Amino acid sequence: MKFLFDEFSKSFFSLVCTIWRVFCVVCVVCGVSSHFVYATSQVETQATQAGQQSAQDTKDSTKITKLDFASAYSTFLENSDSIKAQDYNLQKSKKLSLGAKLSFLPDISVGALYTHLDAPIQEKLPINSASIPPAIASQPQMQHILGLLSQPITFLKQDVIIGAINIIYPLYAGGVRLHGIKLAKIAQKDALEALRLKKLLAFEELASIYYGAILAKEVQEVLAQAQDGAQLHYENAINLEKSGQIAHLEVLVAQVALDKTTNKQKEAANSYKIASLALDSALDTPNVSPTSALSLLDKPLKPESYFIEKTLSSYPLLASADLKIDAAKEAKKLSFGSFMPQVVAFGNYIFHDSQKSLLIQAMPTFSVGLAAKVSILTPAARVQKYQAAKISQLEAQSLKSQATKELTLLTQKTYAQASYLKEEYKSLLSSISLARENLKLQQNAFKQGMATSTQVIDAQNALQSALIEQKTSAYRAILALAKLFALSDEIDEFYGYLE
Repeated sequence: MKFLFDEFSKSFFSLVCTIWRVFCVVCVVCGVSSHFVYATSQVETQATQAGQQSAQDTKDSTKITKLDFASAYSTFLENSDSIKAQDYNLQKSKKLSLGAKLSFLPDISVGALYTHLDAPIQEKLPINSASIPPAIASQPQMQHILGLLSQPITFLKQDVIIGAINIIYPLYAGGVRLHGIKLAKIAQKDALEALRLKKLLAFEELASIYYGAILAKEVQEVLAQAQDGAQLHYENAINLEKSGQIAHLEVLVAQVALDKTTNKQKEAANSYKIASLALDSALDTPNVSPTSALSLLDKPLKPESYFIEKTLSSYPLLASADLKIDAAKEAKKLSFGSFMPQVVAFGNYIFHDSQKSLLIQAMPTFSVGLAAKVSILTPAARVQKYQAAKISQLEAQSLKSQATKELTLLTQKTYAQASYLKEEYKSLLSSISLARENLKLQQNAFKQGMATSTQVIDAQNALQSALIEQKTSAYRAILALAKLFALSDEIDEFYGYLE
């Protein structure tokens, strides 16, 4: 429908352009304003550009992207949102690891205080001027001194502004900072292993989707060939009935077989459409056409012990389990740090406004010192947290042991399955050859009146089943190989077993 609409749009725009050209010529001949002619030419240009854009959009929407499995895997890693999310998690852990290293920097802060008092803090000196001899008190110098002493002394004015630069540097914190840095570094490594695991799982997932689309396509092709064969057999049956060599029943049998094959072919076409949509969605790319084939090379696998060793030494899940054990050890040391004393060095520089009050002027400009703290009893449950950290270490070790057993068993099962399916795929070649030869014999015998439609149809079904069984076996073998090489973290070796 979109193609027909685009073709109609282009035709319509061409017609509009032609009409406007004729109209412009008439306007010029009749002396119509050139401004109007210019406007019409602009409309024509815009219509042409719209038609070209519509044609370009149609071309882009129908463009087929051919990808082999290696290219499809690269595209999947680039476009997958789950991979991007895991990569963001790795970037976040790197930032947190860098932030943990900054814990060795001093804590420097600037503080300021403004206070408005209800009244200045003042005090008068208790001077009794009557006790001073009149001869002395009458002198001008003494009168001036007595006048000054009679005024109140200001200790602090009504408005007070004080600021300070404070520096605190922990000299010893029980190893909390050092173990915190190690924990952050372990978390960064764990995020990297999680990303590696995500990519390996994506390899298995994409193999299922990509080769599933190929399987659906090839099954459709097999059924299309079977439909052609059933159609030919039906036509032969009609001709033989006309010549009186077979009964009408044989024609009906051939027609029923043709109808069944047609329905199967339509079902396979629908399955292929769904598989193609799944592949396009996984790769976030429209109209992907797989170029790889469901075909295996007759190449022997390496010994089972090799794959088990590679899995146990390189699979990200086990590496992550080791990191969790290391993290539990560091968490235990971190918990023990709460029992240790804390020693800090501190210093500050004080600045204030220029008021001439006694307290402000007596305030020191700077101060430095050391402080120490040892917690004797706290409600922080330090003992229980330390014990829980030790239990977490034992838990991580048990999980690592269990994961090792499960991965060993999974590798053994996958290896056995891949080996069996490779042999099954190879052995089905003889079944296909036999089915083809039998079909030829039955078709020739039917033409000579020596075989029935049922025998020909059975031969066609046998060939169809053998072909589909072989392709299904190849698909299952490819998935088993993909899983085996993903477990051993050797996905590059996977391509060496495919044609």
